[in-house]
Amino acid sequence: MKHFFLGMFCAATIGGWCSPPDLFAQTQQTVGLLSKVILDVSHRENGKSWAKAQRGETLGSGDGVMTGDRSTAIIKFKDNTLLRLRERSRVTVTGTSASGVFTKAVNMESGAIGFDVKKQEANEEFRFTSPTSVASVRGTGGRFAISDSTDTLTVVEHVVNFMNKRTSRSLNVGAGFTGTSHRNGQIEIHASTPAEKRAAEEAMKAGDLQKQLRMQLRNRKGGTQDLILDFKE
Repeated sequence: MKHFFLGMFCAATIGGWCSPPDLFAQTQQTVGLLSKVILDVSHRENGKSWAKAQRGETLGSGDGVMTGDRSTAIIKFKDNTLLRLRERSRVTVTGTSASGVFTKAVNMESGAIGFDVKKQEANEEFRFTSPTSVASVRGTGGRFAISDSTDTLTVVEHVVNFMNKRTSRSLNVGAGFTGTSHRNGQIEIHASTPAEKRAAEEAMKAGDLQKQLRMQLRNRKGGTQDLILDFKE
């Protein structure tokens, strides 16, 4: 009988107090998902290796997404914010909660993105970061691109606070303007050129395939009329 109770005690210990740590590990914070994958797109789960991305894959905090030549990936966040990675771009997405504030951040490692950030609630923040800059977004659209020497932020709607990390100097970049942040600490703003506006608008639509549906309708008089409907996939 003594051995029986000892065995029961050990079983309870192994099944409870001695359970493997991963049974009690918290689930990774889900930030969003890959809503569209076009051509060469890779996804890396936090702490794992890069693998071919699939449409519909969820993105946890710390996950990376990378696009190849002539490729596009669209990331949809839980608040319906859309992020469009242009070709040869690489980002890491994070979501953290602290003091009741949920902060979503996209760390740009290379390339360019088009963004449509939904209006953030009082307890939410959305940021784009790079080795050079931080862009704090409350709800706006535009394009953010980085290179070896500068970061470029073009705003199409509303206002984005743009800060240079080296000097901590920041500027508010409004609709129709472009901010440039340099590795040497300089930061400035200017009215967006036609080329910058066009690049921003294209980045915000990247991955949307415009198609047309043509139908021929016959009227009461026996004649015909073409009806053309434009739609996106």
